[in-house]
Amino acid sequence: MKREKHLPSIHAGLLTAVLLCWVLPVMIVMVLAGVLIGQSYEHSSRQELESRANNALEQIGMRLDAVFESSKAVSYDGVVRNSYRLYQREGDKAVLYRTVTDYLNQNFTRDERVLSAFITFWEDIGVYPYAASRGDQGYSAQREYRDTIEPDLLERMGDIDTGILLLEYGGELYVARNLLDSRFQPYATVTLLCDREVLFQSMEPVKSISKSCSLTLDDRLLLGSDGSLTTTEQFPPPSTGSVFTDEVSGHTLCLTALIAPFDFWRDVPEIRTAALFVALLAIPLLFVVVLLFRRFVAKPMDALISASRHLQEGERGYRITEKPNSREFQALFGHFNTMSAELKNQFERSYQEQQALQQARIKALQSQINPHFLNNTLEIINWEARIAGDERVSAMIESLSIMMDGALARDGRTRIPLKEELRYTDAYLYIIRERLGEKLTVVKEIDEGLDELLFPRLCLQPLAENAVEHDLTPKHGGELCIRIRREEGTAVVEVEHEGVLTPEDLANIASMLATNEGEKEISGHVGLRNLRQRLNLLYGEKGTLTLTQITPERILAKVTFPIES
Repeated sequence: MKREKHLPSIHAGLLTAVLLCWVLPVMIVMVLAGVLIGQSYEHSSRQELESRANNALEQIGMRLDAVFESSKAVSYDGVVRNSYRLYQREGDKAVLYRTVTDYLNQNFTRDERVLSAFITFWEDIGVYPYAASRGDQGYSAQREYRDTIEPDLLERMGDIDTGILLLEYGGELYVARNLLDSRFQPYATVTLLCDREVLFQSMEPVKSISKSCSLTLDDRLLLGSDGSLTTTEQFPPPSTGSVFTDEVSGHTLCLTALIAPFDFWRDVPEIRTAALFVALLAIPLLFVVVLLFRRFVAKPMDALISASRHLQEGERGYRITEKPNSREFQALFGHFNTMSAELKNQFERSYQEQQALQQARIKALQSQINPHFLNNTLEIINWEARIAGDERVSAMIESLSIMMDGALARDGRTRIPLKEELRYTDAYLYIIRERLGEKLTVVKEIDEGLDELLFPRLCLQPLAENAVEHDLTPKHGGELCIRIRREEGTAVVEVEHEGVLTPEDLANIASMLATNEGEKEISGHVGLRNLRQRLNLLYGEKGTLTLTQITPERILAKVTFPIES
């Protein structure tokens, strides 16, 4: 046995309704407010980020441009180049070292953007690199440059020509440029160690409102999102975040920043307090709703359910005696008591009617003996006619027997194959031919493949009988044409014969075909009226019967009904 599906109780439905109608709307309002606040915050953050990023780019660009110009000035002012030429003529290393060192000290020790400046001659002169540094880090910076940076730097600078090379060593940023002689051949390299705190100090306001940010120069990363420094990594174009660009001495400086997401619950603590308040307020509200529901709905519902069980157990006429607290349930109780009393009366009447029906069925079974007896009697007469050698009488009796089988419909079928319907019609027409002789002409036009098509029982024979009895018999014969065909999913049955319909006849036929069951019948066309009613019962409006005067001397009876697949 299939397990009955468990349905929720009305109490659970009420609690769900309270949650959906009270708590849920409040939560929706709070979430909507959070979304709007978040959007406003994001908009203002984007505006603030744009302002800070543009300002940071401008400041960084100015400082980088100043560093680039300082490196370029070493090549243009000629002090180092003239000192190197003097050394090449006289060979005095001390003069060269003192002149270059003094030049670096004068130009770079007071520049806050540069921590140290180095000049390395490509010719092996045999002295330390020429250097100048701010503070007391000169010797250590010079040694770090000589031991770690200089070998790799000279190797890289061979292909740079007059361009600027950005290098990262030990987390520090270096700017390097070659110095060229009069033949445009590099003879030395100037290297500037940049002060990162001064150079990128304008990035701090951007970092304070950005989830992550990075700074690139010509697609090479200067400052990573974690504050790390590298100039060797190729940095792909950013896929997310806001991008700001600026031009620095022919180079593209790009700042990418991603705004930190707005967390509604974390960043607005008042919302958490409001949500807790709503939850606490919902508890007493639910208690009051449940109490009122129990009194005005649950108890009356329990009374109705209990009364229904009494009816199911056979206590017809059971009455609810409780008094509800609402007009609606008072009306329901009254309707239930009325229904229960009516059900008891109907049950008693149904029992009496059942007894009467049982007696009627017994009489109906007895009445079925008469047609059976009549059929058997016809069969006996048929055998007597055959014994006497009267084949004509025997054939007429067989045709009459076939017609009786079709009319009695003892098998209970309302639809039969076309070939069986034609058998009943042929039996009727055989008897009529014996009556009218050669004066009756029957023409059949039936499409092939329709033998098994289901037809309403006795659909064709009443049409033929109506033509014979009303038109052909008074004229002592004539032509009767029977046509059966398919037309777009429907069966069309036409019986055309000689005859004339007067205006009075047409009015009577139209009234007869429009008369509903139970209304006054029009005499003379009982078979057609019966056929129209059966078509209406079997097919509704899709089953039609018409009778028309198609020519002055010919009448057409037409039946259409849908073909069943």
